[in-house]
Formats: sequence, structure tokens, C-alpha cells
Amino acid sequence: MPKKRYDFDEVNISFKDLVKLRGENNLNLGIVNEVATTLANTPGMGPKKTSANIAFHFWNWVGFIGLGYTIYLSFVSDWWWFIIGFIGLSIIWKANKKGNAQNYLDAAFIDKAFYERVCKIKGWFYEIDESIVDNYRN
Repeated sequence: MPKKRYDFDEVNISFKDLVKLRGENNLNLGIVNEVATTLANTPGMGPKKTSANIAFHFWNWVGFIGLGYTIYLSFVSDWWWFIIGFIGLSIIWKANKKGNAQNYLDAAFIDKAFYERVCKIKGWFYEIDESIVDNYRN
């Protein structure tokens, strides 16, 4: 059967059922990139059992240090270096947001406490096989 997208308000899925349904290929979990970014920047909200937050902050630092270096080069070398820095920072930022969201999806299947914290703020959405979704509707 095809899968259909449901928001957190529409279905109620426990961690145990989440892992079971994914193992049976009846469910895909999703999170909006902006929600993942907010979680990464809120102390205590990220996963404890993975390094997702560390990776997110590391690549942010890489992007901003790179931007700073290209601004420096704009003063001591050619003026146009800062343009490369802004383009590089925007590429790193977009990739980092997407990668962070993916890291959080992976963490949700390992870290029960993290999954439940995001459930409390209604941060997940689900793609569920239409033949079984009635078992999990609110």
C-alpha cells in the first residue's frame, strides 16, 4: 500500500511502535529542517546518545571561520574574496541544516528520550502505510 503523510496531531505512535513499524517498512519518520535547527540550538533538547549536535555546531563554526578568513583576504588581497565566503557559508548552512535533520531522524530510532522530547513539542511527521494508519489515529 502507498504511504501517506500525517502530522503529529493526527497519529499517536509510541517509541516501541515506531521501531517496529520502521522495521516492517510501514513507516518513515520526518522532521522539518527548521525544527531540527531549533532543537540543536536549545540546550538539553538534542539527542544524548549520538553526536548530532556536535556535528551541527562544528560545521557552523567551519562556515563562519571560512567567512571570516575570506573577509580578511578581502582586506589584504583582492576585494572579491568575501563574495566567495558568503557563497561558501550559504552552501555550508543549507547542507548543515539538512544533514542535522537527517542525524536527528537517525537518533530518534536509537534514543527513546529524544524521540519523546520531540513528541512533546509536536516536531515529528510520519509517512505511514495507509492500511495500518487507523491503528494509530488520535
